[in-house]
Amino acid sequence: MKWNLIRTKVLAVLVGCLLAGVGGIVALMYYSFVRSSQAWGSESVTGAQKLFTILEARETSKMAAVSETLMMNPQVRDAFAAKDRSRVLELTAPLYPKLKSEGVTNWMFHTPEPDMAVFLRLHNPAKFGDHLNRFMDKEVVRTHAMVTGNELAKAGFAVRILRPFYNSKGEVTGYLELGEEIGQFIHAMKSQTGDDYGLLLSKKFVDRKFWADSSAVWKRRDNWDDNANYVVADKTTSNDAIIQFQGELAAVPAQGKVLEYFRDGKSVLVRGLFPIHDAAGNTVGAMFVVRDISAAYVAMWHTQNFLVLIIVLSLALGIVLVLTLLNRLVFRRLNHIIKVATRLVGGDYESEIRVSSDDEVGQFEQLFEQFRRVFVDLLAHVPVQRK
Repeated sequence: MKWNLIRTKVLAVLVGCLLAGVGGIVALMYYSFVRSSQAWGSESVTGAQKLFTILEARETSKMAAVSETLMMNPQVRDAFAAKDRSRVLELTAPLYPKLKSEGVTNWMFHTPEPDMAVFLRLHNPAKFGDHLNRFMDKEVVRTHAMVTGNELAKAGFAVRILRPFYNSKGEVTGYLELGEEIGQFIHAMKSQTGDDYGLLLSKKFVDRKFWADSSAVWKRRDNWDDNANYVVADKTTSNDAIIQFQGELAAVPAQGKVLEYFRDGKSVLVRGLFPIHDAAGNTVGAMFVVRDISAAYVAMWHTQNFLVLIIVLSLALGIVLVLTLLNRLVFRRLNHIIKVATRLVGGDYESEIRVSSDDEVGQFEQLFEQFRRVFVDLLAHVPVQRK
């Protein structure tokens, strides 16, 4: 193949167009998939955030209703007013399994200020007497009204309600607290959305020793050293590799953040997270969201391959048609002119150029035929010198 030929140059340009077309399709599909994965991630984060808020409000409302029922029970009210721990336990212990089955993991009675100590833990009756000094404890003492919100203890994160408990005279005799571990929310969320979730807690708010002790009690692996800034309190997947975040949880924006799409074996996933605040407004954790977009990725891949095939076939057909047209309209006629000119130089004055069209090449054929005739006529009038 000679690179100085017009045919070769035209072919090179057409092949370049083919490659550019294929490259453009691949780049466009990749860009479209990246944009789509961002949109899917944003949708997952936003949807999870809304669902979490709904579950939080629903459980808070449920616990508030339970607390109202308890306050209306005169036996419980009088036993607590009398600070009869055994009697309060006797009256309430049969109710705890039912509440626990509905998600209530913490149920406590507290003594009033200024002591403000745990009077009875229904979920751990043997442990009591420890003083309380958390934000919600101070708020319920300050307002003497029900306080709700999320609160992170030494090794657990729960949505809680804390309200005054009154005697028959309407005097505050202490406080009632109910709580649900937020970790169990993620399993309800997964059942509704199909996405995977992980509850991350900032190490700034978690006690290291208590975390190790609770891990031993619950027979779970102590994962404190897995990440520098946070611990995974609970997750809906056994794959630790998909729940990864480099950075400070406090820096996650309120509306959440989409991280990136990535491959995990044969799966293609997109992940993000949104912050979780406690009752005091501190960013104590984050909810990690992972959505499987493998089906969309496979569909994109198939679409890309189909479009590339169509582009290749279309451009290949176009190349064949263009080259055929150029060969018929230009190259073959030029070759004829070259052959006639070669014969003319070799002494063959009889070969004529046939004007095949009135296009540009045809005009050139006509001019060259006129030149040939003038040249032959001139040669006919030149005297022949004899030796």
